[in-house]
Amino acid sequence: MSGPTVLVVEDSPTQAAELEHVLGEAGYGVVVAGSGEEALRTAPALRPALVVTDVVMPGIDGYELCRRLKSQRELKQIPVILLTSLSSPQDVIRGLECGADNFVRKPYDRDYLLARIRQIVLNQELRRGERPHGGLEIQFAGERHLIGSERQQILDFLISTYEDTVLINEKLEARQEELERSHRSLGGLYRIADGLNLCTSEQEVAERALELALELPGVAAAWMFVREGDAGVRPAAARGLPPPLDGPEALEGDCLCRRRLLAGELTDAVTVVECERLRRTADRHDLRCHVSVPLWVEGRVAGMLNFAGVSASHFGEEERTTLHAVGHQVGIALERSQLYEQLERRVAERTAALTAEVAERRRAEEELARVAAIVRSSSDAMISRTLDGTVITWNPGAEALYGYPAEAMVGRSGELLVPADLREEATAMLAEVKAGKSIGNRETVRLRRDGTPVDVSLTVSPIRDASGAITGVAEIARDVTERKRLLEQLRQAQKMEEIGNLAGGVAHDFNNLLTVILGSTTSLLRGLADERLVEDATNIEAAAEQAAALTRQLLAFSRQQVLEPESLDLNDVVEETLRLLGRILGEDVQLDCRLEPDLRPVLVDRSQLQQVIVNLVVNARQAMEGGGTLGIRTANVELDEAYAAEHVEVVPGPHVLLEITDSGVGMDEETRRRIFEPFFTTKARGSGLGLATVYGIVKQSGGHIWLYSEPGLGTTFKIYFPWASEPVAPPSEVEQTGSLQGRETILLVEDAELVRPLVARVLESHGYRVLLAADGAEALELAERERGPIDLLLTDIVMPGMNGQELAERLASLRPGLRVLFTSGYPGDTIVRRGITEARAAFIQKPYLADDLARKVRQVLDAGAG
Repeated sequence: MSGPTVLVVEDSPTQAAELEHVLGEAGYGVVVAGSGEEALRTAPALRPALVVTDVVMPGIDGYELCRRLKSQRELKQIPVILLTSLSSPQDVIRGLECGADNFVRKPYDRDYLLARIRQIVLNQELRRGERPHGGLEIQFAGERHLIGSERQQILDFLISTYEDTVLINEKLEARQEELERSHRSLGGLYRIADGLNLCTSEQEVAERALELALELPGVAAAWMFVREGDAGVRPAAARGLPPPLDGPEALEGDCLCRRRLLAGELTDAVTVVECERLRRTADRHDLRCHVSVPLWVEGRVAGMLNFAGVSASHFGEEERTTLHAVGHQVGIALERSQLYEQLERRVAERTAALTAEVAERRRAEEELARVAAIVRSSSDAMISRTLDGTVITWNPGAEALYGYPAEAMVGRSGELLVPADLREEATAMLAEVKAGKSIGNRETVRLRRDGTPVDVSLTVSPIRDASGAITGVAEIARDVTERKRLLEQLRQAQKMEEIGNLAGGVAHDFNNLLTVILGSTTSLLRGLADERLVEDATNIEAAAEQAAALTRQLLAFSRQQVLEPESLDLNDVVEETLRLLGRILGEDVQLDCRLEPDLRPVLVDRSQLQQVIVNLVVNARQAMEGGGTLGIRTANVELDEAYAAEHVEVVPGPHVLLEITDSGVGMDEETRRRIFEPFFTTKARGSGLGLATVYGIVKQSGGHIWLYSEPGLGTTFKIYFPWASEPVAPPSEVEQTGSLQGRETILLVEDAELVRPLVARVLESHGYRVLLAADGAEALELAERERGPIDLLLTDIVMPGMNGQELAERLASLRPGLRVLFTSGYPGDTIVRRGITEARAAFIQKPYLADDLARKVRQVLDAGAG
């Protein structure tokens, strides 16, 4: 033996062999004694460096063996280590009393035992030659004990006792920590199981499981994958992952655990020491490895849970067992959620089916109720009859239309509603329905209860039973009397519009011709000396002026004249016009004038409004040949939707009323129907344009005219003008008439060959320099060539190619500040009206007298100069 000899005293052959093996490997010489008695016999001769003895042995136990060895002088210095499973304070005292040097508690740790032996052997060598000390007397647990060992020996023994106590305490703490981890794991498992019980969907299971899994010991992050078919995996949820992995896209892609899952290799909890995903964040985060746990659902792996920790040591066998249990619970919860979702789907499907059935039944009931309500509330007459004509149902609309109550008609024949001359038509309609045909919107006549006829539109359809057989007739009758009246109004309005367009077109050509006639006549009158010729020329001029007046009336009727509307007080115009008409009315006509004091303003051309009043008053006077009463009234009124629905082209809203009433002879229906047509007159010498002109002016001003008249009861005209938003315009100053001469340059553009030279002569006779152009293109070329100033553009509006408005706009860039005077014999074009009315441009209507033209030109030039 190369090392110190150790005497091992152990009655158990197995433990003795283990000690012999441990000490032998450490280099010690080992001698084994199977009992205390054998040890006492062997020790004196062996003189071992150390005795290691079991305490509990038959015969002489370890304490007694130690005492006897220490009692022998030659063996006293040999250190004795007691091996014991006992660790009570009494065991320590007994060890001290017997003189033991140290003790090691069973089961021992191999490294700890060898360290004790080496330390004891070393101390024994160091203490050789020291003088021994006396023992100690101590009192413990009420008893006195004499410790006969040396003090150093006692100290070593107590230190070994303390070390063992510390070791035991560390083991206890480690065990306690293990117990706490187990407790936390069990608590976590319970909370997971309890939390998953409330989940009813896959997503809820995933979110709740991961949320609770983070409470488990060692789990720093967790995420979950779910299988999709045979080759698909999708992330379901994640918790605690670092920012680079915190998102659905970061969990996509291939990795080891995905491959195992798809290959069917993941059947138990497996630790992945170096995770491919977690390695991406290794430089900034502590996560290194994770445990992959399969999720079993109905005998197959439906997904997996990954639990990540700082290191692989966090996931030992016990932790993997716990995490496997978590996976088992999550699998059960997933299975339960799938069953729940299936149940919910079935319940939802059944509920939807029942709901649809109930809804369909409710819709049918509501449809029946709706149809019944429609039938009851409809203003149309709705009747059902048997095939022989007997009335079955009779709604309130039928009562209102025909005048018969339901109880008077149900059970009776419906033939009493049909006029005698239409019985064959009714029979033929019934035959069509019996043949399965439906008749729609057929207009005919039926009789009311009082015998008066009523125009109706009939819709007749067959009534069929469940088998499709025709069992009756359904009839809907609508009173179309009012509709026919409105259609007649519309046809009349369209007729008037067509006549107006025709009249406006004729007026255009007439005005150009009359311009030539009037201008030429004026020139003739200035140069004639023969009285007969002067008289002829004067008659020509008078006839031309009358023709011009007629064309103006035609333009007014066709609503194509140029108006200059202004915001004015209708009362002022009425009073001013009546002052002019005083002598016309005569002494035998009594005037009843009632003007509302707070009348709202209207936007109307003053002169045109005066013409309306004059024409109506003159017509009223002529209707009262023997005298009578002329009533004129103004008022603020509101036209409602009902009134607008009864009258074509009426816009509901606030209006101002002008009412003119006479007590004259009145009109019959034919006269009333045609009263506004041009050239229609009941007078022997009338032109038939007076009321047509009134109609045109009112319509062009945005108003509405209404007529009521009966033979012998007089006539009432009601004219409605919309309210104006602008206040009444101040009265314009009277224009001062000065010299009509001038020296400015005028560009005259006129496409009429006869008009152009005539107008040029008139302007030149007043001192103006005139440049002539036949159309817009020629006018532009002339304006570009002309080096001197051009002070005024006098242009016709309606010309072929470029119209007057376009010409004025193009010349404005060539000649800034150029004044413009428009003229036309037919300002009916949209561009013309927009250019004149909206731009407030100067305008003179054809035909015009030479002096009127000169005056207008001077007015425009002087206005520009100012």
